[in-house]
Amino acid sequence: MNRVFRTLVGNDLRLFFSDKRAMIATIFVPIMLASFFAMIFGGGGSGKKATIAVLVADNDQSPVAQKIIAGLKTDESFKVSAASEAQAREAVGKGKVSVALVIPKDFGMQSSSAMFNPIAPRPKLTFLYDPAHTADLQMAQGLMTQQVMQVVSKEAFSGSNNSIGDALEMAESDTSRDPKEKAALIDLLRSVQKWQGSQGTQTANSGMGMSSPCEMESEAVVAKSANEPKDASGGKAGATHVFIGMGVQGLLFFAIDFAIGMVRDRRLGLWKRLRAAPLSRLLILGSRWISSAIIGLVVLSAVLAFGAVLYGIRVNGSVTGFVLLAVASSLMVAAFGMLIAALGRTEGQCRAFAVPAVLTMSFLGGAWIPTFMMPAWIQPLSQLLPTRWAVDGFDLVTWRGLGLVEVLPSLGIVLGFAIAFAGFALARFRWED
Repeated sequence: MNRVFRTLVGNDLRLFFSDKRAMIATIFVPIMLASFFAMIFGGGGSGKKATIAVLVADNDQSPVAQKIIAGLKTDESFKVSAASEAQAREAVGKGKVSVALVIPKDFGMQSSSAMFNPIAPRPKLTFLYDPAHTADLQMAQGLMTQQVMQVVSKEAFSGSNNSIGDALEMAESDTSRDPKEKAALIDLLRSVQKWQGSQGTQTANSGMGMSSPCEMESEAVVAKSANEPKDASGGKAGATHVFIGMGVQGLLFFAIDFAIGMVRDRRLGLWKRLRAAPLSRLLILGSRWISSAIIGLVVLSAVLAFGAVLYGIRVNGSVTGFVLLAVASSLMVAAFGMLIAALGRTEGQCRAFAVPAVLTMSFLGGAWIPTFMMPAWIQPLSQLLPTRWAVDGFDLVTWRGLGLVEVLPSLGIVLGFAIAFAGFALARFRWED
């Protein structure tokens, strides 16, 4: 019994070590994959964080507003560009930028006055943001608060404007305030005015002030056709992205099973027998490609249908674009499975190479986490993967609510990958061991 046991164990070990390519892939591919992810999350690469693009619509054009914008540009985390309010709203709605800032008219004058007069009107700074990029919104709001306090307080305490005089005049004419409180405020403003006169143009850089010089409000912006409300945490945008990503990854894992099945059929001689029949090479592989694509489409539809029922996921944009992209993605993944079968000689080789490839494509393609959260040096690499374009395309026609024209680039690239994978697989496919 022990001899039989040792024989069986030894036979399995010989089979494993006899397939050199599968053995090497099984051992070294996980090491390479772990090293790659450790480099990403451990601060590898250039070490530079992704730059957040911010559009600024300056409707004020005052020195205060211009100094605030100049301060924003000094932060390396942001790439600040000028735009009109309409352009900024359109860019955020289409996902081209994550945050835009709208500075209202008379912001400079009103913010300086509001700093020392609680009853003075406070201007509102409006942040337009992409619901999928709330982290970028919070960073922009934090930096903006800092810049506003520094610039406005510097202007208010300098002798370069008459904000203190305006605030003093309003305080003296205010009849609704408690007399003691009114007297204290007037004394304070007169003291500051006197200090300004004695200091000339000397400024205070401490950023202090009596109260906040402005209000900040945020507005989630999506395309006009996307009439579903979005909350500040991303709402359905986040849930939709998760289901799309997991649906695409599910297709990729299905491709592995499909490839292993094709290799098994070759080992059993099925392909050789089919070639003996009066059937063309293109017909045999083409039929397998289409049938697997149909199965993949069913898998993707089931995942998204489940999300629609439980989480209210909707196609707020082009339904035609959504359907075409689902078909293109299924064709691409089926062709990817054929490519795996063409490159792998055994089932073990297919599994050893395909699993790391699927995990990498899923992660870098944005199926796990949005690509904007990745390091700056990774983001251009992700554009070389079909999964990135598939996930982004589905985002466009679902929660972003965009039309067919906007999704055409993603659709074309995914189809291009499908044709390339299928062509390469057809050229390299072996009909027998």
